[in-house]
Amino acid sequence: MTNHLRAPILLLLLPSVATAAPTRHSVFAHYMVCFAAQGERVEDYKREIRQAQAAGIDGFALNCGAWHDEPHYPRRAKAIYEAAQELGTGFKLFFSADFAGSHPPGIFESYVRDMVQTYGRHPNQFRVGGRTVLSTFAGEQGGDWKKDILAPLKAAGHDVFLVPFFYPRPHVTELPDEATVREHYRKWADLVDGMFFFGGAGTAQELAASNAAYARVLREAGKVSMCSFSPMYWGGTQPDRRYYETCGGEGVELQWKSVIREQPDWVEIVTWNDFAESYVCPVAAHHPPQSVPPWLKSKSSHAGYLELSRYYIEWFKTGRQPPLKDSLFWFYRVHPKDAVAGDDRPVKALHGDVQDVLYLTAMTTAPAELRVTSGGTTSIHPLRTGIQHLRVPFHVGVQRFAVYRGGKEIMAGEGDPIVDRIDRYDFFPTSGFACGR
Repeated sequence: MTNHLRAPILLLLLPSVATAAPTRHSVFAHYMVCFAAQGERVEDYKREIRQAQAAGIDGFALNCGAWHDEPHYPRRAKAIYEAAQELGTGFKLFFSADFAGSHPPGIFESYVRDMVQTYGRHPNQFRVGGRTVLSTFAGEQGGDWKKDILAPLKAAGHDVFLVPFFYPRPHVTELPDEATVREHYRKWADLVDGMFFFGGAGTAQELAASNAAYARVLREAGKVSMCSFSPMYWGGTQPDRRYYETCGGEGVELQWKSVIREQPDWVEIVTWNDFAESYVCPVAAHHPPQSVPPWLKSKSSHAGYLELSRYYIEWFKTGRQPPLKDSLFWFYRVHPKDAVAGDDRPVKALHGDVQDVLYLTAMTTAPAELRVTSGGTTSIHPLRTGIQHLRVPFHVGVQRFAVYRGGKEIMAGEGDPIVDRIDRYDFFPTSGFACGR
């Protein structure tokens, strides 16, 4: 019996996925350099890289919203590159320049040039055909790309392979349809080598539809398509504090199966450690005080999202559905959606089918029985062979899950308790998993 909740992720489901030089089907994770998820020492970053590689992730896209004006960015980037090199496991890195902030004209462009010139020839820099991969967030705000970034870098000996995320403009949308993507690509066709869809805020169905649109348009154009996977989304620091329901393992499977069907070149998980919006990073038990922003009090484990994704990552990368091992995953919020926190800002925008339920995903090699105890109420659910999703109404109190076969418990786990009295809203789902013997 194995219980995985707040401890660093162990990732036991599958044999290690090969993580040497990225292949055509590569998987990356968007890494917020502003949040040192488990500390900012080289050894801390080695730990995170190992965790990512154990899930089949080939590299990090290093999101930097500043550079020398905020010295922790170059300091941490240096440590991440050093960690990847010292591990010697072929883990790849590239920058995702974040243009969403406010910078004087020309300043951020100079920062991007320095990022590429500093690390463009590093052994762990991700390259395509010898060219340095560079991505962006909100990169359409980055001035004259050819004149201010690409041409100076090429003159300095750095030929850039540009796969940016640009918001469609003038009509900005987070969830573009295929017609919008087609028009959007035509605008940038002579600049880009591929395009990235940064799909964070949306239901699983909406995200899958926009991913499919990007994959189809870029494939027709003969350019690289980098789609996204978003486990969940809770904009707790935003004015409307919007939440999008992705239904636990149901949304994980829906998005990854869409990726497998549409066959983009690369996938970027959005995100590894954006503690303000969405993350799959295992929450370290020893969280250094400086590693997360002071307003983040939630320590919800998202290990279930990462571990379940591991199954589909291998499927995407190998082209073959992996064999099943007995395993159980759970996902749920830790308070009812209508709970009231008198001292906190209200949550104004709930998107999707938001219910007070436990989302459970079972992988079983033979028929079994799932017993769910939620706040003292026990329910029993038959499980067939294969992958099965269940929704069970939750109750305040302890949450326990156990799977039986032939009258014997083969795996079990206990999740975070659900409470109805809160002093702050926390729509980050908690998650966990258990594996059979």
